[in-house]
Amino acid sequence: MSLKRKIIVIGGSAAGPAAAAKARRVNPKNEVILYEAGNYISIGTCEIPYVLTGEIDSVEKLIFFTPETFEKEKGVKTKINHRVEFIDKHKKKIFVRDLKTQKVFEDNYDKLILCTGSIKKTHPQFRSGLENVFYLKTVDDVKSIQNYITQNKINSALVIGAGYTGLESLEFVKNIAKEIYLIDIVDLPLPGYDYEVRKIILDKIKEKNISFISNAINLKPLEKDNKVTRVTINNEQIDVDFVLITIGFEPNNSLAKIANLSLNSPCGSIKVDEKQKTSDDNIYAAGDCCGVKEFITKKTRWIPLASFAHNQGHVAGANASGEPATFRPVVRNIAFRFFDLSVAMVGLTTDEIEMNQIKFREVFTIGNSRIKIMPGGLKHFVKIKFKSEDKKIISANLVGGDDIIGKANLISFAIKSNISIDRFQEIDFIYTPTLSPFIETLSILGKKSGE
Repeated sequence: MSLKRKIIVIGGSAAGPAAAAKARRVNPKNEVILYEAGNYISIGTCEIPYVLTGEIDSVEKLIFFTPETFEKEKGVKTKINHRVEFIDKHKKKIFVRDLKTQKVFEDNYDKLILCTGSIKKTHPQFRSGLENVFYLKTVDDVKSIQNYITQNKINSALVIGAGYTGLESLEFVKNIAKEIYLIDIVDLPLPGYDYEVRKIILDKIKEKNISFISNAINLKPLEKDNKVTRVTINNEQIDVDFVLITIGFEPNNSLAKIANLSLNSPCGSIKVDEKQKTSDDNIYAAGDCCGVKEFITKKTRWIPLASFAHNQGHVAGANASGEPATFRPVVRNIAFRFFDLSVAMVGLTTDEIEMNQIKFREVFTIGNSRIKIMPGGLKHFVKIKFKSEDKKIISANLVGGDDIIGKANLISFAIKSNISIDRFQEIDFIYTPTLSPFIETLSILGKKSGE
């Protein structure tokens, strides 16, 4: 029988609660404590933009557990508004500040699990505290935006950053502003995707009467009454009432640095092994604060996804409790909605392919979600890159309707199962007129790969 252990988990987003709950399930005798610096635990961050569009009617629905319900159902002592400020790994102690009383106290552990997540990148040209400048990362961010847009008239909005978050955010920004500007330092939206997909996204941006300003390197805000009223971009001036900054995230590694744990370069994520163990035998890490091994290249990458974080949390919690568990290499499989388009990427980004100097071929086609004579069908674009030597898939970009999600998952399965692209033409795909095309798009691409 496993020995009773005192396990402390730091961080309450996706990985932390998963790790804490698993640690208790493995051995109910364990004393498990979760510390979270913020106001909430177990929140759905991916769903945040859809609270702002109104599709999710309450921000409270993002909170899956309160500290009380989590402690009652999972048996984990949960302390919010408690910030861990220092780790003494030699004495196996942490120093915690109660943010309500400002008192600092010590706590000891047998095993420690860091689930500190990621932090938003801040824009150097925009100081903190501006009333109409927002980021989009937390429940508190959502509440701040909701409060502002209900109390202020917004004619012109600026979204800085044309990656996933920026593009998803345009749906709610479109509801609150007549004039919208989207800017990025690159030439097309959605960096990392193939040119054709980025061009489709740009066309959709224009269709929605949103102005895209590319190569926006020189940016300077003008303030008045603690608000940004005008922004100069590449010598062009625009008036703004609302600014949303979505320029990405980075690993929250501050505690790991304090504990002198090994980090991955250059991203700064915490270095862990397949057991989620750090360079210290008694400290584990899970979630967006640490790296993952990417399946195709077998290299460590920083891929912050809630699904990976949740699974890493389970592995860390199990191992911290003495039950062997392994986190396997991952295939990046990402999708998001952009107005009426579904957009997905599987495998390597364009930069990663170039960086690893992989020799590849590519096939693409425009397909249909159902046969052309059936109403309600949607077109989709699918492009797959595969190794020249053995036809193993390394990347896929997909744009279309909801049906592309199933295709992306099948491509991800093919990559992880080492199935070459030409095998797609051997699969017995479903055909039913109301739900599918006569010949499945992946089958067409499998055949094209041999031409």
